[in-house]
Amino acid sequence: MLNKKASTKDSNPDEIVENLGINKGDIIGDIGAGGGYFTLEFSKKVGGNGKVYAIDTNQKSLDYISKNNTLNNIETKLVEDDEFVLPEKVDIFFLRNVFHHLQDPVEYFKNLSVYLKNEGLIVVIDYKKKGFSFVGMFGHYTSEDDIIKQLEAAGFGVLKQYDFLQDQSFIKFKRRN
Repeated sequence: MLNKKASTKDSNPDEIVENLGINKGDIIGDIGAGGGYFTLEFSKKVGGNGKVYAIDTNQKSLDYISKNNTLNNIETKLVEDDEFVLPEKVDIFFLRNVFHHLQDPVEYFKNLSVYLKNEGLIVVIDYKKKGFSFVGMFGHYTSEDDIIKQLEAAGFGVLKQYDFLQDQSFIKFKRRN
């Protein structure tokens, strides 16, 4: 099942969504949308006047999201090589468990900033290194310090860090002026 509920005891998806500060009418870019759990939750939060861009490298995942787009406010974007084009600027870019896959994070976020509103946010959630585990063995993590360093080099500063996710960092960034 592609849209396996993102909820496990430690992933707190409802608390993640609540801490994003999404408003009706917002435009959100869900980068690495996967099976669409967060995309579909964002769709409800932004309502009929808002928009969610489900951005992913897997067409089957995007097809699943499209089939479950009950509010018709989701647009899917298939991407290759970390590049995509959006027809408008967004209020929030959300990346969950994607950062460690980026080849050149500084350049990626510099390019991404073209599609971010002036007061827009970038939210990065990524695994922390955790001993002998799949995450640790295969490099599916990024330290909070490295995430912050890369985003600062791309022109962003930390707005807020959250600590309620046991195995993941959760950081909101805004443009530095």
